[in-house]
Formats: sequence, C-alpha cells, structure tokens
Amino acid sequence: MNQLLKLEDVWKIYHLGKVKVEVLCGVSLEVNKGEFTAVLGPSGSGKSTLLNVMSCLDIPTSGKVSFEGEDVSNMSEDELASIRGKKIGFVFQQFNLLSHLTALQNVILPTLFQGFTEKEGEKKATEFLNSVGLESRINHRPGELSGGERQRVAIARSLINNPDVIVADEPTGNVDSKTGIKIMEVLKDLNKQGKTVIIVTHDKDLVSYAHRVINIKDGKVQ
Repeated sequence: MNQLLKLEDVWKIYHLGKVKVEVLCGVSLEVNKGEFTAVLGPSGSGKSTLLNVMSCLDIPTSGKVSFEGEDVSNMSEDELASIRGKKIGFVFQQFNLLSHLTALQNVILPTLFQGFTEKEGEKKATEFLNSVGLESRINHRPGELSGGERQRVAIARSLINNPDVIVADEPTGNVDSKTGIKIMEVLKDLNKQGKTVIIVTHDKDLVSYAHRVINIKDGKVQ
C-alpha cells in the first residue's frame, strides 16, 4: 500500500488564558491509501482534534504532518482548503446540512466551489443520492428526513467531488443502533470501492469494520 498520511511527533496545544491545554502529545502514526482506519478513544481523549489535524482542518502546534508525501504542517488556510476540497470528503456527527435546502441542494453545494455547472452538479448529486438509497427523498429538506437519512445525505455530499479520502467524526453518534449499522455498511462499501476511510469513534462495536484501530487516550496514541 502507498502511504497517504504520516504524523511525526505532533503536538496540539491550546492556551486558555494562562492555562496551557495539551490536547495532542507527541503523536506519530501512518495511514496507507485504501485502508479503513478507526481512531478509538473516550470523550476528551483528543481523537477529534487528531482527526482535524489528519484531515487538514487544522495544523499542529509542532511536529510534521505529511499528506501524500507533501508537508502540510505550515500551509496557509487557502492551501489546506484546496486539499480538502479536492481530496477529502467529510461526514460529521451533527450532519451539518442546511435546513432550508433540499437533500439534492445540500449535496450539490460543494460542486459550486469546484467549477461544476449547475446541471453537472445536479446530475452528480442525484447519482450519489441514489447510490445511498435516497432516490425518493431528494426533494425533502433535512427536517423531513430521519437521522439515518440525513447522515446518508451527508455521505452523498462527502462523495460529490470524488475525494480519495472519507473522514467521519462519530458517524453513528446521532442515529439508533440499527441505522448505525446501515451507515457503517455504506462506509465499508466505499472502502471496498477504493476509498480510504478514517472514522473517529468512542464505540468499540464499530472497530470491527476497520482494518486497523488507533487507540488514543489523554492525547497519546496507545
């Protein structure tokens, strides 16, 4: 497998007034292309911060982060945004859907920043919503969808720019266990299609879907 991500002695420190909070403490790890990786840890362990650093949403206080062999540790926000827009699809626990837009319009949204025409975006969005079983719900707004349907809209949105990597922060956190299994099966299928999948979770039942588990506690990889 080719290496996708490499973290070397990564620290993330926040200063809250006079208090120094060390959220990541010398983390070193690698993720290969095509892997399904789970980052497992309790609340407050630093796992979401680790995910943000791994997915170019944030940069470390110190240490080195390489994405596809390129050092991204000190890139500007515009440079990081370019990588995120072209390479990484995000699925969040809170769905992050716009309530006044339909499922179709929510999925189209990322294409507006990548040079697609409206017609091209609509065609792609329809295809991806169909692929996650929502062909009959594309004109419904988030308030008219179940939690599981909203999460599948979020997954379709994460796929619209054909990213190499799918990053999911607690993807089953706001759905019931039965729906959670369906969400994980969708992510598993995407991995089989060649996507690198990285999830963050506190749920030990989900790690069975992953090729590899990274355990984190108190900001350190165990």
